[in-house]
Amino acid sequence: MDKYLIALAYLKELGPVSLKKLLNYFGTAQNIWQASEGQLKALNLTDKLVGELVKQRRLLEPDRIIQELAKEKIKTVSLFEPGYPKLLKEIYTPPLVLFYRGNPAAFNSNYSLAVVGSRKISNYARTIMPELLAKVIKQKVVIVSGLAFGVDALSHHLALMFKGTTLAVIGSGLSRLYPAGNRVLADRIVKSGGLLVSEFAPMVGPLPSNFPRRNRIIAGLVQAVLVVEAADQSGALITAYSSIEQNREVLAVPQNIDLPNSVGVNGLIGRGAKVVTKAEDILETLGLINN
Repeated sequence: MDKYLIALAYLKELGPVSLKKLLNYFGTAQNIWQASEGQLKALNLTDKLVGELVKQRRLLEPDRIIQELAKEKIKTVSLFEPGYPKLLKEIYTPPLVLFYRGNPAAFNSNYSLAVVGSRKISNYARTIMPELLAKVIKQKVVIVSGLAFGVDALSHHLALMFKGTTLAVIGSGLSRLYPAGNRVLADRIVKSGGLLVSEFAPMVGPLPSNFPRRNRIIAGLVQAVLVVEAADQSGALITAYSSIEQNREVLAVPQNIDLPNSVGVNGLIGRGAKVVTKAEDILETLGLINN
């Protein structure tokens, strides 16, 4: 555990690209933490970013951060530690630090599937999701989603129902769980041997800009992404496009063209996403059954 790297993950305005740039230049997180304002400016960072870094470093104490994480039962894993998710390392901008609660074994399972879709879940999705996922979950495929209402929540519930493992990636800090209405579900995920995961420091709120970052992690943790239903320009589509960029398989459930949540998912099929009408389509994609 590198307390300075964890502390750097608390700094507002400092994303994974800028942090990696700083590490490449200074060599260690401790050197970044102790760098002068002049040394930071030498990297051609914006004055605003440098000013924020200098200001926030004065307000944070790495040792106290470690104590608070232990009190909140929040653990961390960095990109440079062996427990970091192997698939996530493959994406263009992997988080340098992940905060989590639960069993870290779920990070590196043999098979994993993201399930995403609309928050305004349809009766059609409620009907077909158990049919599509029961066999998949029983094959010990870890189900990854975003803990949102609707399709996300149902995918987590199904994993629990069929005695599987599920991993929830959230768009806020773990001490400000969002949505709060799914707190009981989150507790069940952890108690069942699953994981709650975030790249954001524990007290970070659910800012709109956080969710595309969360979606890239969902896509990065899995071998394939199943889009159950999605309106045009939805978060589920952002996850799907992230999957394409990261060379993940994209699967889609065909929808009635009259449904409001059909446009996005049917559009993915038009662009080459694999059509899923039965559990075997998913298992075949993951290499769990032959053609």
